[in-house]
Amino acid sequence: MERCIQFTLCLTAWPGQFHEKFPQYFDATYSATYPAETLYELKKGADAGWPYIYYDHIRHKKLLAPEFGGDGKKEGDSKYLEPALAFPAHLGPNAMLFYTGTMFPEKYRNGAFIAFHNQSPELHKGFCVAFVPFKNGKPTGNWEIFADDFAGIDLKNPTGPSQHKPCGLAQGPDGALYVSDDLQGTIYKITYNAKG
Repeated sequence: MERCIQFTLCLTAWPGQFHEKFPQYFDATYSATYPAETLYELKKGADAGWPYIYYDHIRHKKLLAPEFGGDGKKEGDSKYLEPALAFPAHLGPNAMLFYTGTMFPEKYRNGAFIAFHNQSPELHKGFCVAFVPFKNGKPTGNWEIFADDFAGIDLKNPTGPSQHKPCGLAQGPDGALYVSDDLQGTIYKITYNAKG
């Protein structure tokens, strides 16, 4: 019998930026870099620590949230679940889909596509669909941007607002990937044709 493994994304949204609410501890650069967006493997009774902790994806540590006495250095309780994978801050994961189709190359089989609805100031990337390869039911950690440029602008030097924001994912019966956009109401269909 195949074991069912469940994963969830944690959108680490804070009201305002760290530096706006807690300027004694954080500056704007810190706010642009933290908190990480996280992916957790769910098990019965698991507790990822929200809202008491957030994850530092650079130092790979769980930190105590400032609302509960954290200052960007104090570590959170070790009883909380470790993320299976962490992404840079502010990407805004909105949807995750495990790919079971056969249209795309082998490396995409049984991996997870993630729709990022926002952008990371750290990466100057966002409004994209990422891919996380899985092996033996676990993410390998080598995630990549699979479909990009939904924003329609240069995110390093923006000249206007984003044009599209990916928010939902679906797999068609033929293995095509569908991406919905909640800014313009567009549905994108992504297909793969092997070159012979």
